[in-house]
Amino acid sequence: MNIKKAVDEACLILKKSNIKNPKLDTEILMSEVFQEDRKFIILNSEKKIKKEFFNKYFNLIKQRSFGKPVAYLTRKKDFWKYEFEISNDVLIPRPDTEIIIDKTLKLIKHKNKLKVLDIGVGSGCILLSLLSEKKDFYGVGIDLSKKCIDLCKKNSLKLGLKERVKFYKSD
Repeated sequence: MNIKKAVDEACLILKKSNIKNPKLDTEILMSEVFQEDRKFIILNSEKKIKKEFFNKYFNLIKQRSFGKPVAYLTRKKDFWKYEFEISNDVLIPRPDTEIIIDKTLKLIKHKNKLKVLDIGVGSGCILLSLLSEKKDFYGVGIDLSKKCIDLCKKNSLKLGLKERVKFYKSD
């Protein structure tokens, strides 16, 4: 079976499950299986799929058909200008939360060397996005969950912010 046929079949499955954007979701999940971007999937639609990729893909489609969010299936989510690793232990960063980043950056436009505290830091998307934009800021993230803290540490490392942020498991 080729990519196009698999995506088309998966799209029908998701439509039957009343998933809102079945075509987009199927392409994103196929991209995840191939570890390529969506352009690759679209431009290589006639490429044959290995059995192991096919099985992995339809496992993801099955989970999506039961309503599991794409971000939890791919374990990543774009937020602001960055890609964050996420897990079932954190809330998926929402596009409307980016307004917080935008408004905060406008408020602190002329500030230097501020320290930012994020309570209930989750994946770290808010704190780490702010620190990425303001190179002389430092931050602290607090969360009750050790899994959240561990995930934040991974995201801070990926964004090159490890030296400017600390995380604490605390209430």
